[in-house]
Amino acid sequence: MLKKFVSDIAFIQLLNLLVKPVWILVIDRAVQNSLSQEVYGEYFALFNFSLLFFIILDLGITSFNATQISKNPKKLRRQFGNLFGLKILLSLLYLFLVFSLGGLMGYDSQAFGLLMIICGVQILSSFNQYFRSSITAFQLFKSDGIFMVLDRLIAIALCAILLWGGIEGWDMNIERFVYAQLIGVGLVSFALFVYIFYRVERVSISFSFKKVFPMLKKTWPYGLLIALMGLYNYLDGVMLEQLSPARAEDAGVYAMGYRLYFALFMFAQVFSNVLLPMYGKWIKDTARLRQLSSFALRLLLLTAVSSALISWTYQTEIIEWLYPNRSSAEASRAFGLLMFGFIGSVLILVYGTFLTAKEKLSSLNWAAALTLVLNVVLNMSLIPVQGPSGAAVATLISQLMFGIICAILSIKILRIRMRSEIYLRIFIGFLILFIGIVFSRQYLPSIGVHLGMITLTILITAYLIKLFDSKSLNSNP
Repeated sequence: MLKKFVSDIAFIQLLNLLVKPVWILVIDRAVQNSLSQEVYGEYFALFNFSLLFFIILDLGITSFNATQISKNPKKLRRQFGNLFGLKILLSLLYLFLVFSLGGLMGYDSQAFGLLMIICGVQILSSFNQYFRSSITAFQLFKSDGIFMVLDRLIAIALCAILLWGGIEGWDMNIERFVYAQLIGVGLVSFALFVYIFYRVERVSISFSFKKVFPMLKKTWPYGLLIALMGLYNYLDGVMLEQLSPARAEDAGVYAMGYRLYFALFMFAQVFSNVLLPMYGKWIKDTARLRQLSSFALRLLLLTAVSSALISWTYQTEIIEWLYPNRSSAEASRAFGLLMFGFIGSVLILVYGTFLTAKEKLSSLNWAAALTLVLNVVLNMSLIPVQGPSGAAVATLISQLMFGIICAILSIKILRIRMRSEIYLRIFIGFLILFIGIVFSRQYLPSIGVHLGMITLTILITAYLIKLFDSKSLNSNP
């Protein structure tokens, strides 16, 4: 089981490493550097604003679809058409709500024009996630990995032409940046539908209210969870633009560090996309679930702690390297704080996904609601005083809180009992990480030597926590 898990994850992450860093560190960064801080900051705030309503586009359909089909593949043909039709209706409702609230918030015609294109990207992205949930439910993870990066690949090509093509009258601006994304997700939506029809199942598009409403009764808990999580994940950018002293400019400063945090989160979310159908398939086999969740947690936690410590140690150097003409102490500080929130995100990806497969949605929704309340209170208290750093602290605390709750609930269900030796190995391993990454920085002669020390300490920690135990990796599904 773990051998297949590692193989599929390795293939998907290889694709991600070939495409996503180019989008985040080359294209997106070049766009921000080519535009004013205010223009990109407004785009960042509008993008996050559109994500606040993303739940309307899904209502838990994607998670419900993946969970149900992984348990019974025959359900794809029966429910595909009705869910597809429902998503069209939800897209219309989404547009109505976004523009109604946007009007109440005082957005001008220029902001509405940009928001319309962004909403198109969100709608098509929602359809792509739904289509891909059917592919992953059949455990066609490598195909899913290709579709996962294909829209970015198309957008990268289009943006590269706009940025460096030198075509007269076709310089990069924020509208063309969003249009490039819209074309990418649109083409992939069409390709995904064709793939499902010819490779997975010859589905049909039919729609019946009599069948849809019973489905909504089953999907709404998934939808509520996604709504609550989306709110506390994306409120920071919107509240920064509304509450911080410099408004859109502060949102742009926060976006500098958030870009790297979000990039790391996207890489880790690949594990969640693979874990959910695997959890669903083995939902009654507690021993396999323990083995799978334990391996995923150790791998992701090592990545999270290492990344957080490296980001904190080199926060200034990283921001100055990415934004040589726009770096600031505030951007570096917000970035350094924000990356520690990824530790909580790892707990959510491993244990929150397990609880979703286990259909413990009531507990998850209560935990997410408490986290949302905490996040709003923290943002309202910290942003007016600390600006981007306050938003980073709010995100850090919120992620850790929700992640710890998910871990406690899952450990109770799985009846995990760890020996004191394991606790000791984990403690020693992460202590070595801290010493090798943070403490040793001031005593080593150069960054090159320090990077060698970091690599060594990560390998030692991986050995201590038995990350690559050959017996587990070679276990059969």
